[in-house]
Amino acid sequence: MMPSLRRPIAAMVCALLLGACGFPTEDSSSPIAAEERPDLEPRTTDTATEDTEELTVWFVRDDALVQRRREVPAPLDAQRVIEALGVGVTAEEADGGLRSAIPDTSMLTAATLSGGTATVQLAQEFLDIAPGDQVLALGQVVMTLTDLRGVGRVRFEIDGEAVATPLPDGTSTEDSVSREEFRSLVGSE
Repeated sequence: MMPSLRRPIAAMVCALLLGACGFPTEDSSSPIAAEERPDLEPRTTDTATEDTEELTVWFVRDDALVQRRREVPAPLDAQRVIEALGVGVTAEEADGGLRSAIPDTSMLTAATLSGGTATVQLAQEFLDIAPGDQVLALGQVVMTLTDLRGVGRVRFEIDGEAVATPLPDGTSTEDSVSREEFRSLVGSE
């Protein structure tokens, strides 16, 4: 081939190759579908439900404590347990004669666990509950929390200070209490 023709042919070949590289001819960008991008997974919506655990909560029937089962979000901890207890009885349970001696959820403000003892913070208004219902309410809390794995005792405080816990036998203590001290309140189903 003649040397004078090589340059124009080489230039034409380069122009054709560059044109075939697929430079966009559109003035704006357009999205590429996920299935056309092998490096990306198609997006999916997570429809899995939250994990739950079964919990025994204690309520009152005829001035005795009785247990009911609840499904609560996992993992269980002292705070979730008292929140579940604070929700109270269902309408069906109330129709069946169950009630809670805890007037509302605001009476149990927080719960923590350390060394096998749950510490429950009570609202100041808890002291306004009638004495008989106070014992039942505290029994509900103690029996419910000590059903939680790793909890053997419960301590009650108001504003971070220990409060006297009235017991079913008419005495009281500022120490932590166990379920044994409230077992006399447990009724039959």
